[in-house]
Amino acid sequence: MDVLRWVLFGVLPALAAVAFCVGAGGPRFLAAALGASLCVPLALANGWPGWPWGLSVHQGEPFDWLFWVLAAVALVGVCYDTRLLWKPLLLTLDALVVLAMPWLLSAPLRAQWSVLHQILWFSAAWAVLLATWWTWRRFARTWPGIALPLVSTLVLAADAFVLRQRGAAVVWELAGVGACAMAMAVATATWRRPFRCGTGATLVVVVAHTGLLWLGRVDGELPKLPFLLACLAPLGMLAAFWRGFGRARGFAFGCGLGLTVAASAGAIVAAW
Repeated sequence: MDVLRWVLFGVLPALAAVAFCVGAGGPRFLAAALGASLCVPLALANGWPGWPWGLSVHQGEPFDWLFWVLAAVALVGVCYDTRLLWKPLLLTLDALVVLAMPWLLSAPLRAQWSVLHQILWFSAAWAVLLATWWTWRRFARTWPGIALPLVSTLVLAADAFVLRQRGAAVVWELAGVGACAMAMAVATATWRRPFRCGTGATLVVVVAHTGLLWLGRVDGELPKLPFLLACLAPLGMLAAFWRGFGRARGFAFGCGLGLTVAASAGAIVAAW
């Protein structure tokens, strides 16, 4: 997909989805907007996937599973932010998707890994996913408003640069689409009402960020150093709510943002 096709079949449909969902329903439908923004371009670029029950759990196509993982977290995210389902049920579904994602997206590598290698990689992947999920949920509560969406835009844009430098075609385009969708969501919601990134939308961003980088690694395009730096970049926002800073909230936010930017910039330089 060249740049023009990316804009026509990736960015523009994503902007339309965000304008419709967030513009009409408000930030509580941001998870649905992000899911549509990522799933539609993925299907257009890679073909519409088979149904989940027809895909192999052990040797399935990673891009097909990525589509269904993103669709699942978008659905769970909407239920979170609109409070449609019982919260313990949503937490269970959330945990199932997060735990299953690294396994479903790593079929090409699992055949080459020893049992010990699989244990180490999956344990690390689950730890990073859960840590990022917890960090950004806490960050969103400590800093309500557009802080988290803006940082999400920055992180996804950095992901796109890192993946593009390594020639990971489809995944860098999806990361770029995600960054554009988050920026559009902020612009759409801010002019009408105060913007708040809910738990569900945060879940979609975390899964998209981690899943796209994981696929870049699985395809063999992304070396270990930029992969690790990009994956860990969101954890820099731990500083934004660290109690050691006391009442210096602005300084805490600046430190968190600085750590995230530094890790993202390091990933871009390492991938160059």
